[in-house]
Amino acid sequence: MHYEIILNPTAGNGKAQKTWNILRPSIEGQLDYSLHQTSYSKHEVFLAKKISTNSNKNTVVIVIGGDGTLHNVLNGLINAGASFPLSYIPAGTGNDFARGYGISLNPEKALQQILSTTEARTITIGHYFESIKKEEGFFLNNIGIGFDAAIVSRTNSSSTKKRLNRIRLGSLSYLSKAFGVIYDQQPFQLTLQEQNHHYIFPKAFIVVATNHPYLGGGFQIDHSAKIEEDAINMVIAERKNWLLTLWEVIQLARGKLAESRFAQRFHANKLHYSTTSLEFGQIDGENMGNRFYDLTINTSHYRFWQDPLK
Repeated sequence: MHYEIILNPTAGNGKAQKTWNILRPSIEGQLDYSLHQTSYSKHEVFLAKKISTNSNKNTVVIVIGGDGTLHNVLNGLINAGASFPLSYIPAGTGNDFARGYGISLNPEKALQQILSTTEARTITIGHYFESIKKEEGFFLNNIGIGFDAAIVSRTNSSSTKKRLNRIRLGSLSYLSKAFGVIYDQQPFQLTLQEQNHHYIFPKAFIVVATNHPYLGGGFQIDHSAKIEEDAINMVIAERKNWLLTLWEVIQLARGKLAESRFAQRFHANKLHYSTTSLEFGQIDGENMGNRFYDLTINTSHYRFWQDPLK
């Protein structure tokens, strides 16, 4: 087996580089590998496409970085028509995919999960098409509009995130911004179509389509979502008065929002929804911008070369 390693050394405020330093002696001693390091934003997309020209069928692509790095590598491989299985050593801030898949946050254990694998595992991933900007891609974690996306926008541009990353409390940066967004984020109208059913949410506030339970560095948006199922889960909560909205956010932090009376949960392999106002969006923890959205989401699949934790 040949391993193509894509390393984003700046992920997790330098955590990925430290992870590589830890793993390098073990990898050099027992693996046939090539190392590719990113040097600019979304460089991993180019590297994934470059790797796709490899004719060796016995190739596995290992990603060392955060959820955003993994997202970009996945999209780069698929867009290039490659089908090499992926592996992941989490070294970012949130590491939500690792939690959803069952990958150890300990780099040495995550590597062992890769090396002990004998057969690729096919999982569900999300596919989206945004018709206004004609934008298409794939996601491993979730797509959010409104509340959580506004938090991502503020968190990714804040110095607080970097400080908390240094002491391994990066997920607290998400929570620290949440309470500020409660005051600022206005409700918006969301129209949703699921099969032949149409829904209108005039005061949508939290809108998340997710492939597994986690977002924001370990918070559970919907514990029933599973990457083994050929479906995407969607959780929608509308803004209430100030106290009830605060309670919704608390329920989100506790992992109980999806099953509460304040939210509606959908479970389908295809969803179409749109906004009538400019809203923040995020995909796999990366900013999508402040814009109108007309999204169609369905399921796709990809192979991973990594045994999940038992």
